[in-house]
Amino acid sequence: MTSERPPHRADSAFHEKALAYHQLTLTYIARGAPLDQLLDRIAVGFAQAYPERWLAIFLYDDQTRRMQAGAAPYMAPALVAQIQDLPAEAADAPDVWQRLDELAGRHGVRLAEMLPLRSFAGQLAGVLMIAATDADSGFEEDQAYRQTVSAAVSMAMLAIERALVPGHVLTPRDAPDQAYERMALAIEGSGTGIWDRNAVTGEMYYSRGWKAILGYEDWELSSHLADAYQRIHPDDLAYVQQTIRQHFEARSDHYEVEHRIRCQDGSYKWISSRGKVVARDAQGNALRMIGTTTDITEIKRLTEKLGKSSRMLDYLTSEIPGMVFQFKVPPGAPGYFTYVSEGARETYGLTPQQLLENPAIIDTVIHPEDMPLYEAAREAVLAGAAHWTLEFRVLPPGQGVRWLRGQSRPRRLDDGTTLWHGFITDISQSKAIELELQEFALTDYLTQLPNRRYFMQRLQEEYSRIQRSVTAGAAVLMCDLDHFKRINDSLGHAVGDLVLRHFATVLKSQLRRSDTAGRLGGEEFAIILTGADQQAAADFAARLQTRFAGQPLIHEEREVKVTLSIGVALMQADSAGQEQVLRASDDALYRAKEKGRNRVEFAPFGSARSG
Repeated sequence: MTSERPPHRADSAFHEKALAYHQLTLTYIARGAPLDQLLDRIAVGFAQAYPERWLAIFLYDDQTRRMQAGAAPYMAPALVAQIQDLPAEAADAPDVWQRLDELAGRHGVRLAEMLPLRSFAGQLAGVLMIAATDADSGFEEDQAYRQTVSAAVSMAMLAIERALVPGHVLTPRDAPDQAYERMALAIEGSGTGIWDRNAVTGEMYYSRGWKAILGYEDWELSSHLADAYQRIHPDDLAYVQQTIRQHFEARSDHYEVEHRIRCQDGSYKWISSRGKVVARDAQGNALRMIGTTTDITEIKRLTEKLGKSSRMLDYLTSEIPGMVFQFKVPPGAPGYFTYVSEGARETYGLTPQQLLENPAIIDTVIHPEDMPLYEAAREAVLAGAAHWTLEFRVLPPGQGVRWLRGQSRPRRLDDGTTLWHGFITDISQSKAIELELQEFALTDYLTQLPNRRYFMQRLQEEYSRIQRSVTAGAAVLMCDLDHFKRINDSLGHAVGDLVLRHFATVLKSQLRRSDTAGRLGGEEFAIILTGADQQAAADFAARLQTRFAGQPLIHEEREVKVTLSIGVALMQADSAGQEQVLRASDDALYRAKEKGRNRVEFAPFGSARSG
């Protein structure tokens, strides 16, 4: 039994897989995930991309002058302990690195690289080590490898910076939880592009969605600030630089600009960028700034056309998919629509006249679970926010759930009235495709159990969890439907598919919420029983066999009886790896089938251990 191999640099899809992994890791960092989980994810992701080498991250404690393990999933515990005991007045000093290299050599480990991790303020926060395995001979470092190492260093630095940043560097009005929540909302909200600027070095991070706005692939843009300024339209550059300088000098609460920017094909788009400094040093100097960018080219074009004539306005808005609107909110009075296009019917399921006569009717079709977010976004605009962008669900009368995206740029008139110009579009189809693709990528279409790809991911996560705990453990079971080929040959493949789905149903009924089951292929299934010892695994296997035998599939008023063979292996902290544990359970399954099938066999205790 073998697992899916990790992405290799020779694969054409290597860049896409690696960048998707990095993108998700950055999202976890922005959401404030625990530091140990983030660092472990960075180390595991590196090893998956380059099996010939593995990565460890140590954090530097300036008070004790020692290094503490942040993530070292592939390093021997004895070596980790000795590194933590090593005195280090300056962990990035050459003599310390030489001692580390000598210490690793005594454990049979060759350190290929040792890279310092520094905060935005320039302080040493840790060290990233890359070690080579026996399979490293002949390994050639190419551009993709250097990019992977650079990404690991950047993500580790961001994770450490976010976890260890002292309270005084946060902007005065933001408590830590509020600042983290705003960052998470920026990523989860409806903005199409995210950027992150290191105000000290000028380095820029752009999300994949940001680059897509300009027509670039994820690897085609540099992170240099000078390159970013070159993309701004020359007529807008001074305005953008002045606005960001004012915010860096704390003369504005946030940064917001609309300007033109050059795309990959040489054309220009209008974008709206909004951000905020989220970290300052003790002197108030900006250290880090995060924000969102939205493509407003179509809004700009639409605004220009709307100014030509009211007749052209009606024609254009009736042709645009979605609802175009104008909404006024006088000071201290309820708001009302002054214009609503025919698109109200396809978005809210209401007529323009209904909205003009009773604007509050919209509240009756907003999905109850999204109503708090909808109201909060509306109140934020009335309180002074400069734009409104929101994705939310509605329940139109007599129809199913729809996903809508609303965008508007409200402005305050001289008399205090808030005037909204914007549009609402139906994004139900794109949302459905997005959810379907996510499910398809992780689910076996026939049984609706996790597929091999997702199961192997969960097995890796469970192994990593066990490695971080001395007492944790799990059981891995391999299951095979006995004589399944006879069913296909005698009753047909359609009945065989029914048997597979029936077994999946029985299997799911026996699982706890913490357990995972997946179909690896054909009639083979695998199970992870979190926290289970040998006795618990034996009880589960017996119970599953009994339940499956007692609930045979009924086809054309006849019972289709199928028995089940099971192989069991235990996964513990001293196991050599998740693949070895899975192979041990597969070997046990093979013995169960050799001994007559319809039985449970256990892998010899310690057969999956390392060394």
